[in-house]
Amino acid sequence: GNGYRTKYALPNKLPLVSLIILTRDNLPVLKRCIKSILNKTSYSNYEILIVDNSSVVPGMIKYFKEVQKNSCIRVIHTDTPLNASALNNRAAAVAKGDLVCLLSDDIDVISIGWLEEMVSLALQDNAGAIGARLLYPNGTIRHAGIILGLGKDRVAGYSHIKGSKSAFGYFGRSTLMQSVSAVTAACLVISKDIYMDVGGFNEDELGVDFNDVDFCLRVRAAGYRNTWTPFAELYHEDSSLCGYQDDSEKRARFEAEVAYMQQTWGDLLLADPA
Repeated sequence: GNGYRTKYALPNKLPLVSLIILTRDNLPVLKRCIKSILNKTSYSNYEILIVDNSSVVPGMIKYFKEVQKNSCIRVIHTDTPLNASALNNRAAAVAKGDLVCLLSDDIDVISIGWLEEMVSLALQDNAGAIGARLLYPNGTIRHAGIILGLGKDRVAGYSHIKGSKSAFGYFGRSTLMQSVSAVTAACLVISKDIYMDVGGFNEDELGVDFNDVDFCLRVRAAGYRNTWTPFAELYHEDSSLCGYQDDSEKRARFEAEVAYMQQTWGDLLLADPA
């Protein structure tokens, strides 16, 4: 080993966690995701909020009817233009949990105790957003925390991406729990109170890209500590809700979001404190 792991005890009465999953016309993937949560999550006190954004595939509607027979699952239907930030905020507003967990619909659980691990960290003093270790289906690293200033746009990028999951990484950082500036919303746990206090996700300027980075930076600016843990492990294939605009529209939106991040966060992006 190359470090220590702290395990925090959970309270006897487990807090309710609201799992928020955005989806659109992605039936086999969503089915696998929900099945994997129900079958492979040892944490018992959670509800699932599926936010359906204008699905039209015939099987989807039938599946939504079927899946809501499970008392812990609710489906919220929206037909607004794609804006992941607005969809997350809408679900968080009606979430009954003390904690919210944002999840991509292409997540597949690996470690049965993933939610215990993330919740136990989210309940610590000054804890902000908690992120998980996400792997590509081939077992290489997809997400080990987000580092500011990476990428050709110098906004942010994923740490240790495509690295071997058995490698220690830079100074052991792909295998150690650590403070980070930001984590991906593909799997993020945070207290609902903090989510609301910082104003949720930015719907106006960041509908799709960097909304999680901006959110985490606002959580950090409010005095909380964002944490990444390798002991909550899940597969994450590829973002499935974002491929719906044509290229020129997508590029223009992306450039506007890059500009917003640079104007808003400025020098912090080039000097990640973590």
